[in-house]
Amino acid sequence: MSLIRWQRPRTMLSLMDDMDRLFRDLARAPWSLLQGTDFEWGPAVDVYETDDEVVVKASVPGVGKDNLEVNVTDEALTLHGETKSEQEVKEEGYYRREIRSGSFHRVIPWPSSVDTDSVKAKLEDGILEVRAAKTEKAKGGKKIEVK
Repeated sequence: MSLIRWQRPRTMLSLMDDMDRLFRDLARAPWSLLQGTDFEWGPAVDVYETDDEVVVKASVPGVGKDNLEVNVTDEALTLHGETKSEQEVKEEGYYRREIRSGSFHRVIPWPSSVDTDSVKAKLEDGILEVRAAKTEKAKGGKKIEVK
């Protein structure tokens, strides 16, 4: 009779840990591995809200104002942009190629209702900052008395 080695039963948490590790590793994959694929990239963003507004900061180094488009709807903020490689270098001379060039598209849903007419965007030092005033509905809501 052969012995079967006992293994700890897999739980949902350990499976979730494995999936998290997979996605973290994928996020750290060098861009060179993804070149030649249809992989879309987009800028890293910070989204937060204050009492009066929603703020989105996007890291867009190397993207000029002329190559950046910001669109707003009631539901989301959409960023389109393009970076261009300025130098031509023979491929065989490369040891590592991680700087991305090309176009990107990123849709960021608003965490609260915003007034789309109040949206302002500013690009400074490779950081795009978009500010949108919250609507009155998003600011306070309505207090309901419990009976």
